[in-house]
Amino acid sequence: MLKDELYLPDIIFNSISEVTPEFLREHGIKGVLCDTDNTLALDNRKDIIPEAAEWVKLMKQEGIKVCVMSNAFLVRNWPVIKALDIEFYQTRSHKPRQWYYEPLTKKMGLKHGEVAFLGDQMKTDIVGANKADILSMYVMPYAFETNPFYKNIFKKRRAVERKIFKLYNELHGTRFDFPEHIKAEMYEEDIKECVY
Repeated sequence: MLKDELYLPDIIFNSISEVTPEFLREHGIKGVLCDTDNTLALDNRKDIIPEAAEWVKLMKQEGIKVCVMSNAFLVRNWPVIKALDIEFYQTRSHKPRQWYYEPLTKKMGLKHGEVAFLGDQMKTDIVGANKADILSMYVMPYAFETNPFYKNIFKKRRAVERKIFKLYNELHGTRFDFPEHIKAEMYEEDIKECVY
């Protein structure tokens, strides 16, 4: 697999609410491993993204298992896990390394091919899912990262992601790009080149 292909998600969603039970069932998915920051909760905060709260509730009603799989420490993830009443979780999971995908799949009582990963970062979430050979689902970040220590790192990461959008768009005939409130936080030189 080429490096760019490792970053390339199987599918991109504009918001978590677009990840429907019907879509998951069509792909044989019975459980979703989820990133925390900017996927289920606001970056570096315990506040749950409203659409994510509704989405987790819907998944439970439809019998689809949800698992938090985050690189952050438990102290960061626990308020989110508790607020969403999520039974399965793995913190300090060292994505994109593949150590925890299979154990978490077994912990949920599922088989390989019955889980997918949903996250907002290609470098960790999508690369990790692709390495583990599970369905990789990218969701647009809810907001730009707020942690000042990581802000410049994410400006660069998001610029790389725009290049992956371009490749994805060429392959699928789509027009994905970051929403304006995300691009507003990026370096000017990173948003000049059109991704289409």
